[in-house]
Amino acid sequence: MPAIHNPYWFCAASNNNPYCSLSSFSFPKTFTFSSSLSPPLKFVSIKPNLFPVNRKRRRFVSVKSVAKSTSSDLYSVLNVSRNATLKEIKASYRKLARKYHPDVNRNPGAEEKFKEISAAYEVLSDDEKRSLYDRFGEAGLRGEYNVAGSGAQGVDPFEIFSEYFGESSGFFGGSGGSGGFSFDFRNMGRQDLDIHYDLDLSFEESIFGGQRDIEVPSLDACDSCGGTGAKSSSCVKVCSDCGGKGGVVKTQKTPFGIMSQVSMCSNCGGNGRIVTDHCRKCGGRGQVQSKRSIKVVVPPGVHDGATMQVRGEGNIDKKSSIAGDLYLIIHVKQKREIWRDGLNLYSKVDVDFTEAILGTVKKVTTVDGMKDLQIPPGCQPGEKIKMSKMGVPDMNRSSVRGDHLFLINVQIPKNLSDAERTLVEKLASLRATSKQYSVSSGGDSKGVARFWKPIKDFLRMGRSGRRFASIGTDTIVFWSLNRSLPSFPQITSLFAVFIGTCIFALVKVCCYKILQPKQSAKLKFLLHREIKEQ
Repeated sequence: MPAIHNPYWFCAASNNNPYCSLSSFSFPKTFTFSSSLSPPLKFVSIKPNLFPVNRKRRRFVSVKSVAKSTSSDLYSVLNVSRNATLKEIKASYRKLARKYHPDVNRNPGAEEKFKEISAAYEVLSDDEKRSLYDRFGEAGLRGEYNVAGSGAQGVDPFEIFSEYFGESSGFFGGSGGSGGFSFDFRNMGRQDLDIHYDLDLSFEESIFGGQRDIEVPSLDACDSCGGTGAKSSSCVKVCSDCGGKGGVVKTQKTPFGIMSQVSMCSNCGGNGRIVTDHCRKCGGRGQVQSKRSIKVVVPPGVHDGATMQVRGEGNIDKKSSIAGDLYLIIHVKQKREIWRDGLNLYSKVDVDFTEAILGTVKKVTTVDGMKDLQIPPGCQPGEKIKMSKMGVPDMNRSSVRGDHLFLINVQIPKNLSDAERTLVEKLASLRATSKQYSVSSGGDSKGVARFWKPIKDFLRMGRSGRRFASIGTDTIVFWSLNRSLPSFPQITSLFAVFIGTCIFALVKVCCYKILQPKQSAKLKFLLHREIKEQ
């Protein structure tokens, strides 16, 4: 697209810029382009009234009159070489001015010769104007320079840009050297060379990866024209407007000096070539539709919706010798029994309530095939049982793999047979009895604690539990000196009560431990027998 010129934005450059003529201003020389530069230049916003004008008193000789008054070489007018110094130019000008001054020389044509000498000195004595004249000739002084008109002066502005910003294989072709840049209008359609292909994978292929042979639709070079789009080589002409560069450079005068603008050549569309007679097979496009077989490698752990880039496997443009890329959009077919979340896999396992109570082993489906899953006794609904290292591999770390987690779903029957209901009721009554026994045992222990509390209080005789004497300001009194000892009958009675309580508690605990396993075994036997009968 054409470069956009904005007179209020400039790129400040530290080197001398041959495209700027700012003799009447004090800010640095500038230039404008519509593309990025490397090395990057700093963009500075400049308004027309921010910088004071530094006007110098000079002889009034217009630059346009210089270009119109003479068509000869300005160095020849002053009788100096192109490598002449400013001192030599001044000396030659004074000598010729004294010779052809109208007040001294009355011969016809002396006045015109004097004007020509003054105009030449006006340009060559100014470094900026002299640089413009050396590079562009009189067209540079007029501010009306373009690529097509540069042949007469033998100056190529693309070479000038390459000199200042890095070498490249032509200003509008190739990648450019280090630190350089290029406006490559001929390769602006690079994005059309890329191919996008939808790749369908099974769930297992997305987990473990692998190789796939695919056929992708592509645009290959036309074998009839060789990718040129022309009927024959004689039908390809170099664009006369841009000289085969694909773009044009124009200069114009602004209040800030002479600015250069780069734009795409409208005659050839940036190709630099014009085809007069197109190929009949491809219609001048230089490419035809075809299919190409490609072997791609799918990495382990790729997820649904991911995009893989295969460099250099896109369409090939023989005009610019550039190949596009192949983009694979991954679509994973989901598995009904397994779903994925990150690196972990999840599945649901249905377990009967008797299996949840007693424990069992279930056959489950994994990405590695059928496996045995151990269900522990007393498994609760919603509980997760993990199989380590059975999940998704990490694409970035091959040694890392996720887990496969199984969610337990305990199935409780809605309809029970009479025999099943009888067994469940027996189980419920048995569990209720066990709970009552445990509660009564807890009550007895609490009763024992209540029984022992007054005995402890009696032995301690109301002591607060402090084993040290209280400290006062006057005296220190120990607790043993402050309390009276119990009598012998009291100690005997307390000892008898203690022995009886210990015997009673021991008998009760032993009975509970003997009866409880027998009741549990009987309950399990009844459940198993009922299941076998059904």
